[in-house]
Parts: sequence; structure tokens; C-alpha cells
Amino acid sequence: MSELIDSHQIKDDIKKAYDDIADVYLEWTQPSHEVRLSYLETVLRSLDSAKERGKSNVLELGCGAGVPCTQLLASREYISVTANDISETQIAMAKERLPESVILIQGDMMELDFSQEHFDAVTAMYSIFHLPRNEQTMILRRIFDWLKPGGQLLANFPETGFASSSDQSWLGGTKGAMHWSGWGREEMGRLLTEIGFKMEIDEVVVDSEETNGIPRNVAFHWILAKK
Repeated sequence: MSELIDSHQIKDDIKKAYDDIADVYLEWTQPSHEVRLSYLETVLRSLDSAKERGKSNVLELGCGAGVPCTQLLASREYISVTANDISETQIAMAKERLPESVILIQGDMMELDFSQEHFDAVTAMYSIFHLPRNEQTMILRRIFDWLKPGGQLLANFPETGFASSSDQSWLGGTKGAMHWSGWGREEMGRLLTEIGFKMEIDEVVVDSEETNGIPRNVAFHWILAKK
């Protein structure tokens, strides 16, 4: 029961924190946009080559304000985009920036429910690592089920493994708290392979961040995996 309570508290904290810092976060993420888009373009090349077969369904977990990745996905007429974020404020911001064709779902990604083999691709940039580690494993298994055969998962995770890390004033926030956790590159690779994914990209990219006025380099494990 304690794990369930902790998980609910974590989600409540994260929602409050992102609602509080949504505008600041959108500006803060600008330096990472180039990296995000470069990986997304790899997925789009695959989807572009298959567009003659009809509409592609893409799910984005952790869409934020819809900038820049949801916007790029939505710019392709042959892609049907479903985007999720835990923050009501972020979803409201995304609604202002995206066409009405994008299906926006506010809430915990662990509560999403889709039919098997529904999506051609799922993207989860800077999002799954907010979940407790046991839930990260669960959502990855669900994503595998949601993907069509040959479907792709694009996501990133902490390079190093740690059970939990929290910050009650991340990016100057005064409400809730931000939480992160990670399995680490080696274990995450093992988990994805065990689930049934075939790794196509498995590499580390270092982001230069400034948090609360302190610059630092943070290494992220980027993966593109195929069902």
C-alpha cells in the first residue's frame, strides 16, 4: 500500500510543479529542441516512407506545451496525433499552439488505455523518467502492446541508475515537487530487449542545463526501438 501512496503523491507533486512552472519550463527547454527534433526526424523518415499506406497514428507521452515536437508531428497531414501530459496548464498551452486535429489527453500516462497494435510510433522525451522505476517498466510493456508490428518507440532516460531524486524548487517552482528516477543505460537496454524491442539507436547525449542558476551537464540515454 505504501508504494501506491508514494506513487500517487509523486504524480500529484509533479502535476502541481509543472502547472506552476509551465511558462518557465517552455523557455528553459529551448536548448534541447534541436536534439529532440533531430531524433523525431528519424522517426518521421520511417513514417514518410509508409504514408502511401494511409494514416499513421502517433502517441506522444509528455507533450508539454506542444512545442516543438507535437507541432512537427501535427504538420504532417497523414499523421493522426494523440498527445498526453499530466499538467493541465501545459495541455491548455498546447491547445493554443496546436491544430484541433490533435487529440490532447490530460492526466497520468499510467491511466491511458489504448487498443493493441494501435500506434505506428510512440514518443516519450523527458517524460517516462518522472515515473517510479516499477511503473517505467509497466508503461514500456504497455507501449509495446500499443505499437503495431514494426512500430517504433523514441524515448530518453537518465544514463545512470538511481531509485529516486526530488527537488521542491526546480526551476524556481513553489508548488509540488519534481521527481525523477532511472534504471541506467545498461539495465534499461536489458529491459527493452526483454520486453521484445529491437534497439535501433542506443546512445548517450549530454545536455547543458542551467537549473536554479547553476550550470551543469546531464547525460541522457536516447533510444529508438522497434517492435
